[in-house]
Amino acid sequence: MLPCPLYYLTHLKCPLCGAQRGLVALWHGDVAAWWHYNPVLWLLLPYFTILVAGELYRPWQDKPWVRFCYSDKAIFSVMGILILWGIVRNL
Repeated sequence: MLPCPLYYLTHLKCPLCGAQRGLVALWHGDVAAWWHYNPVLWLLLPYFTILVAGELYRPWQDKPWVRFCYSDKAIFSVMGILILWGIVRNL
């Protein structure tokens, strides 16, 4: 696994810590461990999936749900959720 630079330098978990281990657990069929490693990231998975799908399949870029994911409101909301999760998980 690739080490997290923030954790290596500060011993604080970043909002994405556990994503690699979660994907490996999911690959092995362990959904409970997948959820355990980083639940907030997996709750945001639909958002990231829509962003990637909108980039890969150009006709979807005109869809309202794809445009919403590219809006400032959505981007700042996701950033806020990740920052808040980064604070809460280190308390």
